[in-house]
Amino acid sequence: MTLGERRIILTGAAHFALQIDDAALERIDRFITLLETWNRRIRLTGERERSVLVAKHVVDSLAVVPELPPAGTVVDVGSGAGFPGIILACVRPELDVVLLEARRKATSFLRAAIREIPLPAARAVEGRAEDAGRDATLSGHAAVVTTRAVRLDAFLPVAAPLLIASGEAIAMQTPRTAGIAAAAHGTHQLRLERRREYRLPDGARRTLLVFRRTDFAVS
Repeated sequence: MTLGERRIILTGAAHFALQIDDAALERIDRFITLLETWNRRIRLTGERERSVLVAKHVVDSLAVVPELPPAGTVVDVGSGAGFPGIILACVRPELDVVLLEARRKATSFLRAAIREIPLPAARAVEGRAEDAGRDATLSGHAAVVTTRAVRLDAFLPVAAPLLIASGEAIAMQTPRTAGIAAAAHGTHQLRLERRREYRLPDGARRTLLVFRRTDFAVS
């Protein structure tokens, strides 16, 4: 990892009041290097330049870390190239991180990343998000469910059955989803708890929407 990349990550982490240790930086470096290699063979991300992957995707993924529980299972829906799921596992390797991905090639990449970084507590599951709620090993087990690649209206109905009571569904969105978030409040037994606005190093605006599972009607 170059000094510039390290600076970008640490500055981004500080913006979210995070401290990233050297071991986490080393894991992230191994992941980005592996992603670069796989990107030459299959298209996992639209951007392939390493500096863009760090500034746009790694830093964005760090926004979720302050919302993670002290222990438990985190399910990342539609993990794709590993954002935010692999980054979360790199920073919090003690958590049980499940990367849920429907595409076979992307799942193969995620499994290779887990093996080579390594991330012993993480696992990649190939399957549709819509079917995950019927999987006995996933249904009702997640303290947190995240997504970066799935539309909010599609994410909430698949996140809800995966959550434990009072678990949280965290959607990484753009600011234009504000109206959708308000309309989603109280659907699928999920209550909009809070939203966080932030900016990426290039100035792009992002929004983090946090929904909490409730087992009662929300007014």
